[in-house]
Amino acid sequence: MNEREIVRDLAKAYAEIASSEETKARAANWARLNALDAAARPPIIVDQLPWHEYRHLDELQLRCADPLLREMERYFRTELFRMRRFGGDLILPPFYPLTKSYTDSGYGLKTLRQDESEHAGAQTHLYVDQLPDEASVSRLKNRVITALPELTARRQAAMEEVLGGVLAVRPVGVVPMMFIWDRIVQWKGAESCLYALMDEPELLHAIMRRNVEIEMDAIDQLEAQNLLAAGEGVRCHCVETYVDEDRYRAVDLSHVRASDCWIAGAAQIFSEVSPAMHDEFEIEYVKPIYDRFGWVNYGCCEPLSRKIGIIRRMKTVRSISASPWTNVAEQAEAMGGDFVMLRKPNPAYVRAGYPEIDAVRRETRETLHACRASGTPVAFVLKDVTTAAGRPEGIGEWVRLVAAEIENY
Repeated sequence: MNEREIVRDLAKAYAEIASSEETKARAANWARLNALDAAARPPIIVDQLPWHEYRHLDELQLRCADPLLREMERYFRTELFRMRRFGGDLILPPFYPLTKSYTDSGYGLKTLRQDESEHAGAQTHLYVDQLPDEASVSRLKNRVITALPELTARRQAAMEEVLGGVLAVRPVGVVPMMFIWDRIVQWKGAESCLYALMDEPELLHAIMRRNVEIEMDAIDQLEAQNLLAAGEGVRCHCVETYVDEDRYRAVDLSHVRASDCWIAGAAQIFSEVSPAMHDEFEIEYVKPIYDRFGWVNYGCCEPLSRKIGIIRRMKTVRSISASPWTNVAEQAEAMGGDFVMLRKPNPAYVRAGYPEIDAVRRETRETLHACRASGTPVAFVLKDVTTAAGRPEGIGEWVRLVAAEIENY
């Protein structure tokens, strides 16, 4: 079998799933959930997986040498692996999503690590403080984003030649990830940021003001060059973005505006910061950015149960993270039926390769009880899985365990 045939065979298997009635039903359920229908079945999705533990598996082995075919092969193998091994409510769009080509000049700063860890491959780092004073804020530069439509068109034509008669190819834009404080931490260091909240608040205000200026300008550029992503097949911070609303269905893909799109953001460094300080240094600044967008997926690993009140100030927030460290009852009560809870189960419960059955059931039931009591729509999003002991079956078993709890609740 030649390389072109390898990709076409994978695309046929993908297309069969993407066009199935089961996929359409899952997409419709996501749309109901994201439209705040508390009666929608809580969907389950898994993402941010330990792919390094699966590289040896035959179904993930890449066999194409041609760069373009290899890129397509990787996408199909990865998505089919996730669907076949884990199931859940992942949606395979009925087309190949070709990311539009563009260049981005960046922010003028690069991350400089100052590691003290002796552990090879450690994923935690210390960072050099490149923003020690207000004068240094001038080092942050506006991003210059340049669409490359000719390159996108060439790549699309080449992919269509391979997939013709099997699957359409659709150029898609980007979903902005507005994790401004994650970047600041990498430019300044976590400890330095936290001390500065108390000792040098004006410095952090200056840094945030400059970042918001940069991001507002970047959004203008993305919008003007039709580089934003909207419509079916778009995922925003791990979850599906279908919405059962007229404005979602009315998106003009030939000119996507920010108001047509989802955006994701968080301030994870503020995990233990008071609501008042979180509001002052995060919400007050990012609100004008998020207000430009149609829907916002807010939060990541930081617990937000005491901060729903300040999040409400951002009028387009649609879903809010509930991390493993969240007081889920408190958060569900505060959210009511006004937001979707993206419940992030504890990934430690699959670390041994087999789900910890009692813990998973307890966590799932606690979430379902809290959300049903408050009328809060909920989805289960297993992410940040750093290890599952090399046994992908364990994650599939976790999915089925949670699905059974939802079905029987």
